Amino acid sequence: MSKMILKETSTIYKGHSKLELAQMLQQYDDGQEVLLSREVLKARDSVVVLLYRQDTKQLVFTSQWRAPIVFCGDQRPVIEACAGNIDQEDFDSHPQDVLAAANIAVIREVQEETGWHIAKLDYLYALYSCPGISTEKLYYYIACVDKRIQQGGGLRSEGEDIFVLEMSLSEAIEKIKNEEIIDLKTVALIQYLQIHKAVYLE
Repeated sequence: MSKMILKETSTIYKGHSKLELAQMLQQYDDGQEVLLSREVLKARDSVVVLLYRQDTKQLVFTSQWRAPIVFCGDQRPVIEACAGNIDQEDFDSHPQDVLAAANIAVIREVQEETGWHIAKLDYLYALYSCPGISTEKLYYYIACVDKRIQQGGGLRSEGEDIFVLEMSLSEAIEKIKNEEIIDLKTVALIQYLQIHKAVYLE
């Protein structure tokens, strides 16, 4: 049976994330073994949550500049569902319960980025964001918000400059078709909501 085994790692770069060089042993069904070198971006696990207002049925998004997109020459801010890292403090509060730590991160990120208060939070699933290069696991949520409790806009100390915007589900779907929403995690949540619209928006 084919298998991949981690043999050793070394750090190439350490910054906001860590870039590791992993030496992997690929074992094939026919018995052949090949040693592979793979760069692995060791990124913190994160959360992403699509917000909706029960009173207006509008969806709440963030819009902000993302360095990799600008690096690619795309000169526009990215429309996204609210997202952020699960901090070490979140794990420290719940060392045996990753989902509980993710729940804390969701509440914090929504307040910091949008200013909205979560009235109802639904956890969906946890998926690897880009398993070909990154270790990041992303915890997906949908949440109902009921009132603004602070300004939002993100933390300037973290380099954030976030604009909050609202639109209907149909408008969001149209923006996907027009390639105005280009963030994969956001598209996944919009399409999930489209399928389960009756549960949340009706």
